[in-house]
Amino acid sequence: MPTGTAISTRAAAVMMPNGRTLPSEDTIDLPNRELTSQIVFQVLAAEVALQRGQPAPAYQTYLSLARSTQDPRMAQRAAEIAVSVQSPSDALTAARLWRQYAPHSEQAAQFDATLLVLNGYLDEAKPLLARQLAAVSDADRGAAILSLQDLIGRGPDHIGGIRVLRELLQDDMSRPEAPTAIGRQQLLSDDQPGARKSFNAALTLKPDYAPAALLLAQMGADARHDAIASVSGYVQQHQKDREARFLLAQLYLADNQIDPARKQFETLHRANPSDPAPLFALGLLSMQLKQQADAEKYFTQYADQAARLNAAAQSASTASGGTANGLVARHIDGGPAYLYLAQIAAERKDYSAADAWLRKVDLNSTQYVPAQIGRAELLVQQKHYDQADALLSNVQPRTGAEALTLGRADASVLMQAGKYDQAEQRLAALIPLAPTDPDLAYDYAMAAERNAHYQLMETQLRRVIALDPTNAQAYNALGYSLADRGIRLEEADKLIQKAMSLAPGDAYITDSAGWVKYKLGDKDQAVTLLRRAYQIQPNAEIGAHLAEVLWSQGKQDDARQVLRSAQQLDPTNDTLLNVMSRLKVTIE
Repeated sequence: MPTGTAISTRAAAVMMPNGRTLPSEDTIDLPNRELTSQIVFQVLAAEVALQRGQPAPAYQTYLSLARSTQDPRMAQRAAEIAVSVQSPSDALTAARLWRQYAPHSEQAAQFDATLLVLNGYLDEAKPLLARQLAAVSDADRGAAILSLQDLIGRGPDHIGGIRVLRELLQDDMSRPEAPTAIGRQQLLSDDQPGARKSFNAALTLKPDYAPAALLLAQMGADARHDAIASVSGYVQQHQKDREARFLLAQLYLADNQIDPARKQFETLHRANPSDPAPLFALGLLSMQLKQQADAEKYFTQYADQAARLNAAAQSASTASGGTANGLVARHIDGGPAYLYLAQIAAERKDYSAADAWLRKVDLNSTQYVPAQIGRAELLVQQKHYDQADALLSNVQPRTGAEALTLGRADASVLMQAGKYDQAEQRLAALIPLAPTDPDLAYDYAMAAERNAHYQLMETQLRRVIALDPTNAQAYNALGYSLADRGIRLEEADKLIQKAMSLAPGDAYITDSAGWVKYKLGDKDQAVTLLRRAYQIQPNAEIGAHLAEVLWSQGKQDDARQVLRSAQQLDPTNDTLLNVMSRLKVTIE
């Protein structure tokens, strides 16, 4: 824009260097001020600072420009920058200017109201919120009420939020959303009795109102029974209400009443045999009850029904040019059922049938990648490691998350195949995709440990601890590695004690605690801890550790007995075989 051009209500929208467009001047009140070269320079400098990761000077520049020019777009940009760096106080300062310079802008008012709430200025926000609520149509008012509470709930003043909601919603208390919104705010304020009363008030207004019933279900047995009584009474009077009966079944499940829940799903299935949803629910219940034959029946019926409905929807859509009453949009994903059917087949070691089920999961299913990983796991169970690796390598991820999931699964296959170098390389390539993922860093550390890359292992485990200070396994893995190598034993002991404090009763951490005590020379304490670990989790590696300590105490008979039981658990365990070789022990 040439120097000296005056800003008028007819000028074009201002395009920022990064492609952002400030609001059109036709929609906001703008000052009659010349756009000087100095202003242009400052705007460009602020955007360059943003691109260089320096939001503070950019914010200050726009805020200064807003004050000197009284241009609301400058204030808006300052507010957006502050929001992007999670600085609600600075954002509020800019938003107040924005609203001051654009008093008729609804966008400015909404922005200001939101930031007032987030900064705890509820009374100042209340008239703005009331104006916004008044503008909502009757059809959308229920959803707007719940959204209002969601906003107020994000602010710091939870108790004050209850008062403000009551004042704003005093004319809406005949709607179930209003007492539900107040109840949700009461939960945030730890007012359980008040919340329960509010949710029950919502159910009095609408006995099958799911949001209130499901929240009651999370508040303990008595509150759950309130919800069940309300919805059950409604269902008795409205036998054909599918959604209410589904809600009642959910509430029974929340209360661990399996048989009543099953009966509701069976009733739903009888009422509409072509509806696949009850079949899936019945399959899940059967799985939970270890009734695999019933589960297989229900999941098969679900998958068949889903396939028929999808085919019918596709046919109708094709015939109508893609507008068959939205049928295509109601595509039913059979993938979850195929995964459960594969699990059932794999449990009876019918790997061929399991693979056949997984092959049915199509590319459009949300379960496509899990299905391919499942196929690879079946191959691993049959020790076909190369085939599993090839299968996963040929799957094309559609998102970064899928690439990460597939990469970790492939690394797991390589680890199980003993190809530790390849596994480490695979995981190293994934780190840039998720540099703050503690689970990925942990996997990388374990692969490095297998390759005796101990410095890399320690670096990654300390990254895990920095990312997740409560990660007991990271403390344990680092402590155990140090102890097993006989170095920095005091530090190893402290790391493992920290792990035990985070996960008391964990067999593997208890095993590590016993192992480090052995390395420190406290054999009696080592035996006590190792016996406890072996009792919690009979495991060949733990048994090998216990046997080695017993042998060092001269208790060879006890050691042989433990080795014999460990060998029965896993005769190919590397740690067990190494201990038996070192002790020159043969178990008949």
